[in-house]
Amino acid sequence: MIWILLAAAFVSGIIIRETTDAIVILGILVINAILGFIQEFRAEKALQALKELASPKALVIRDGREKNIESKYLVPGDVIRLSSGDLVPADCRIISEVNLQANEAALTGESLPVNKTSSIISGQSIPLGDRKNLLFSATTIVKGRCDAVITGTGHDTEIGRIASMVQQEEGMTPLQIELKTVSKRIGIICIAISAVVFLSGILKGNSAAQMLLVAVALAVAAIPEGLPAIVTASLAIGVQTMAKNNAIVRKLSSVETLGGVSVICTDKTGTLTENRMMVRKIYSGLDPVTEYDNYIEQSGRRFNGKLDKNQRIKRGYFNFKEIDSNTALAFLLKNSVLCNDAHYINMEDRDISGDPTEAALIELADSYSLDKTDLEKKYSRVMEEPFDSTRKMMTTINQIPENEQGEYGADYLLFSKGAPEVILDKCSRIIKDGKVVDINSFDRDLINENNSLLAGKAMRNLGFAFKYLDRLPEEQNVAKEEEGLIYLGMVGMIDPPRPEVYDAIEKCKRANIKVIMVTGDHKITASAIGEELGILEPGGRVLEGSELDGLSEEELERQIEDVNIFARVSPANKVSIVDALKKKKHIVAMTGDGINDAPSLKKADIGVAMGVVGTDVSKESSDMILADDNFATIVKAIRQGRVIYDNLKKFILFLLSCNISEVLVMFISIVVGDYIFYFITGQQGFLYIPLLPVQILWMNLITDGLPALALGMNPPAKNIMDRKATKEKEPILSSRRLINVGWQGFVMALGALFIYFSGPVFFKNNPHLFQTMVFTTLVTTQLLHTYNFRFEDKGIFRKNIFANKYLNAAVLISILLQVSIIYIPWLQGIFETESLGLSHWAIIIACSLVPVLIINFINEFIYKRNRSEVTY
Repeated sequence: MIWILLAAAFVSGIIIRETTDAIVILGILVINAILGFIQEFRAEKALQALKELASPKALVIRDGREKNIESKYLVPGDVIRLSSGDLVPADCRIISEVNLQANEAALTGESLPVNKTSSIISGQSIPLGDRKNLLFSATTIVKGRCDAVITGTGHDTEIGRIASMVQQEEGMTPLQIELKTVSKRIGIICIAISAVVFLSGILKGNSAAQMLLVAVALAVAAIPEGLPAIVTASLAIGVQTMAKNNAIVRKLSSVETLGGVSVICTDKTGTLTENRMMVRKIYSGLDPVTEYDNYIEQSGRRFNGKLDKNQRIKRGYFNFKEIDSNTALAFLLKNSVLCNDAHYINMEDRDISGDPTEAALIELADSYSLDKTDLEKKYSRVMEEPFDSTRKMMTTINQIPENEQGEYGADYLLFSKGAPEVILDKCSRIIKDGKVVDINSFDRDLINENNSLLAGKAMRNLGFAFKYLDRLPEEQNVAKEEEGLIYLGMVGMIDPPRPEVYDAIEKCKRANIKVIMVTGDHKITASAIGEELGILEPGGRVLEGSELDGLSEEELERQIEDVNIFARVSPANKVSIVDALKKKKHIVAMTGDGINDAPSLKKADIGVAMGVVGTDVSKESSDMILADDNFATIVKAIRQGRVIYDNLKKFILFLLSCNISEVLVMFISIVVGDYIFYFITGQQGFLYIPLLPVQILWMNLITDGLPALALGMNPPAKNIMDRKATKEKEPILSSRRLINVGWQGFVMALGALFIYFSGPVFFKNNPHLFQTMVFTTLVTTQLLHTYNFRFEDKGIFRKNIFANKYLNAAVLISILLQVSIIYIPWLQGIFETESLGLSHWAIIIACSLVPVLIINFINEFIYKRNRSEVTY
């Protein structure tokens, strides 16, 4: 219907020879056609990205011989051989393996490699991340080697099922639905009014040709043909602002939906957390290191995200002193650096290559001003026993410099680190108060208690021990020396929450936006981070994917409001979560970075992909991309979405109220004008047409253009993030608002109608003068009416009423343009206007101000008691 109306508007512009307006409308038609094509093209890109995943050759064992064949020719039952660096070509079951690890980040979203096994795993509804004896298509082998039998290819793989879930048509946004519905209504109403005006004019003696032009012009006036262009321009400006804040919007139409988000389903790793391991707790011997506890507190909540990564790990930034007096801590820190295979690859950028756990230990020592390179030069490694999953520990032997051998009383230092319970079993002594003493049962119980305490907070714990050696072990049997060690202490590490997320969560709570953590990580880890950030509150629930699989759609819908965290979820689980929330009338934003997140990103009202670690498939399925992978950026984007929604609402309602005023002036004057004039003056006879077709189009041009666009750039309200989000936000064009638009349009028409009926009485019979006055009064009223929308319901008598410099400039330019067509002779001929004197202007200003003030006072009266109830 809207296409028909726009086409009719274009034809009308040609009929009445208003070329400029016709070209503008034609441009809108062309732009909308291009945008439609682009949207269809983008809708296919996510599927195309899935189809174009690399299909490398695979080493398959057939007929007892190894063959390299293309992955697309593999079939279930084939046995393939994989090693470090290989891309897994299909879903398969591991037959045999050696130290096998796979990176499943693209599928599960978890960045750490997963240890794989050929053992049988029993149980039902096992989460994807716990299927340790399976390998999945599109994941990679990062360590070890294996033989595996293929169990599924193509659409029968986990990645194939995800591709099937992505194949769905995109729905329209709430604003698009509203505009489509209202456009149909406006089209029907304007055709009916135009027909009535056309017939009334003919019956009252006007020519059919003239009334046809008036009727067509009136139809054009009733249709806010500039609305699509202004909406697009306003959204584009908002998108630019978001991009500066690291939120890249891919779909322009989704911007207004952001403002109404009532639930954010967010991943944990990299979004709520920093996606790096960090030591959060140190025990030297039996005692916690209090100065490090203070450091953790300051680098988290207290700094509220104002320190960047480099500052948080800057060497000696917190001027630690305890290392000078704490022997156990000093040895523990040396152990953490020397018994460590990670290393800096760029000191300036603090980039570390190696296992994330060992990288965290290097950062820990670095914060105590201990440099790994310097220590390794001083205490060179001469032997080592690498870490493996059976021993659960690593040991190195480092040579003591000759000038320090007398101080230590030995030639070598043996450093061990590993699982605390394993390290503790290897220890017979412990450092207490700077002295080495025998370890007793009480000490062991306390160490185990500390280990359990940290594990309960989802920390990954490492124990440290050492001993002196006079000589190197024979035959390089380092493991033989891993007895009689001296216990140094323990560290607990975790992927820490981003400091700025704390404040972002609080803003969400004030705005009544619920934050739900949806992660593939374990329940205990998710709960620990959720509690620390305030996502998991007392009484809140944590639901695992296996429990979710056991719920029906109706049961999940009933329980969804009470769940704060979903752990160990599958791609299908995420889609079910979004479905349940949408059925509860929530507007849902969902974050994701892996291929497995594509279906839920597409299903959500706002799909948010990660720009740094996100896969191409997740980005193509999203509506918005976070350039910094930061949860706080989502909250900033929602704030900007609310600003855009506010401004969209203002200029849409402004345009409709202005168009209604024009229609009412024409309708009342032509249909019942002679009766009203007879009632006022007692004289009979049809009066003049109040607005000529060219004047109607000019009015639309200068009021539907710059002023409306300027309203789209209105500064945000100070309390915009304190407004409560609701499940069902009030539509922009709700019945209540349409009623307001109606009476506002009627009040604006009163000033012009007063001049229409009083003009002939006071200024004799000069139709062109009267038309110019009616025309100018209506233009001035509409321009002044824009300030009624600056604060929407708070009135115009406010301190910052002129704070929108764009609106001030737009109103001033529009007034100058109106004045130019009144006084410039060659424009007078085009618009059939006459010059106005001071007395005329006095009446025009009075008739323009009074309606604007009436609307202002009525708005204040109606909304005075409801100001605190503004919702989204």
